[in-house]
Amino acid sequence: QFTKSHHAKAAEILGSLDNVLADVVEGNTAFHGESAVTVNGCWQCHGSPVKVLPNGDLDPATWPNTGIGRINPDGTRGSCAACHQRHEFSLAQARRPEACGKCHLGPDHPQKEIYDESKHGINFYANVDRMNLSSAKWVVGEDYDVAPTCATCHMSATSELPITHDVGDRISWTLRPPISEKVDAKAIKEGKTVKSWMDRRKDMKSVCTACHGNNMIESFYEQFDGLVNLYNDKFAIPSQKLVTLALKEKLLTETPFDEKLEWTWYLLWHHEGRRARHGASMQGPDYTHWHGMFEVGHRFYTELVPEVRELIEKAKKQREEEKFDE
Repeated sequence: QFTKSHHAKAAEILGSLDNVLADVVEGNTAFHGESAVTVNGCWQCHGSPVKVLPNGDLDPATWPNTGIGRINPDGTRGSCAACHQRHEFSLAQARRPEACGKCHLGPDHPQKEIYDESKHGINFYANVDRMNLSSAKWVVGEDYDVAPTCATCHMSATSELPITHDVGDRISWTLRPPISEKVDAKAIKEGKTVKSWMDRRKDMKSVCTACHGNNMIESFYEQFDGLVNLYNDKFAIPSQKLVTLALKEKLLTETPFDEKLEWTWYLLWHHEGRRARHGASMQGPDYTHWHGMFEVGHRFYTELVPEVRELIEKAKKQREEEKFDE
């Protein structure tokens, strides 16, 4: 289950924009040939290849490391210790939201903060003594019913579903990329057969029904879908078209993060856009609005569009001058 999950691929960030930031913009190669930012930051959540030095010691650039997608010396992927603390390997610890907060928090994916803001999080902290966190089976609606944790919705057993270590098995949208799409869309384009987004959503609804009525569940998903579609249609798709056109017309260089517009677009989708979408997915209104769509709109209207216009005017002037010189 873990091996086919997105978590298992978490170390595959080389060449990504995030990795360029940590390796080049923020860092250098002074720490054992790697960026100290990447080693202490990115790799501690994503994981990295754990290298063994000729003398048998583990390379300090790659160890210690509890990144979820860690590539171990024998080629296996993953670190159980990313979620299950070593020494005790406690069920209660792994089921608490703090276990996920090691990585899922901050400006670009604040799931932990959103959970804390939500009614689910408020109820969990108020009634944690009634959560029966050490139960062997821990079935929502049977062993506990005051609130779900991250594990409840994404991993744990229900009266209808078994436990799964594929944390994306019940997710219907992918909220990570610049433009959201249903979670099976990429696989379909590649000709692969995977669990459909409809089946994934059906399973997530099975979790919800342990505590909520069908009308509330269906209306929640209608609200959630509406926010994602709004973000896509009003901001993400137009912004990507503008940035893509700027690259095509050579108004931008191909080097990442060497021009202001690239930073503006990155912050719009990677930080603000993700916050809005994740806020809606987990019922965090402040992250949906003020930390999300408000900042998306502000970034789009006061920075991205004016910057594109400025590039166009600059290019027009340059081409007019070149034409005059001829």
